[in-house]
Amino acid sequence: MDTRPRAAYEAGHLPGARHLDLSAPKLRLREERELRALEAGLTELFQELGLRSPVVLYDEGLTSRLCRTAFFLGLGGLAVELWTEGWEPQATERGEPRVERTNTVARLRRDWLLTADEAAKHPLLLDVRTPEEFQGKVHPPCCPRGGRIPGSKNAPLEVFLDPQGLLERLGIAPGEEVGVYCHSGARSAVAFFVLRSLGVRARNYLGSMHEWLQEGLPTEP
Repeated sequence: MDTRPRAAYEAGHLPGARHLDLSAPKLRLREERELRALEAGLTELFQELGLRSPVVLYDEGLTSRLCRTAFFLGLGGLAVELWTEGWEPQATERGEPRVERTNTVARLRRDWLLTADEAAKHPLLLDVRTPEEFQGKVHPPCCPRGGRIPGSKNAPLEVFLDPQGLLERLGIAPGEEVGVYCHSGARSAVAFFVLRSLGVRARNYLGSMHEWLQEGLPTEP
């Protein structure tokens, strides 16, 4: 799966690669019926794109676009692998591959996901936005105000890009469960995969602050 912008994909991609970018969808995921609807939607996506495990996704580095797309596929139960560099010389294909529909059925990995209600009670929740966002000084135009989830700690995304000694710097032990969030679950998806690679039981609040504020939930400061 090629998660780069469509124009980059059409200019040259790996043979047989399909284009998919799930960095934009913003879903409300608080009730069981909403989780079941997501599961059904992922099932249709998997079957339409002819997906089955394992799925390799690639992009120009460890981008939030790559990680959020991979998170959706992994959340639906597929085994996912991220390929961040070294694929470029082989990206010579320009045509769309012929896809055969599969019968793959999505099964949500609930241990990957945090809902708003679970995030509100989580004992170790990391906000991977910038310090300015965390402090409520700035916020995207789609949000009515700034702020953070009460009780969360700031760990800007940049710290996750250097995994060496990361757990020690964050005071986290392998095997520990950690929740992560940002604005839309994209930057936190990067942190999610980095923490998972280090043996941490990370869970991503996919709705993040966009959903949190739309739901009118309390914020700090």
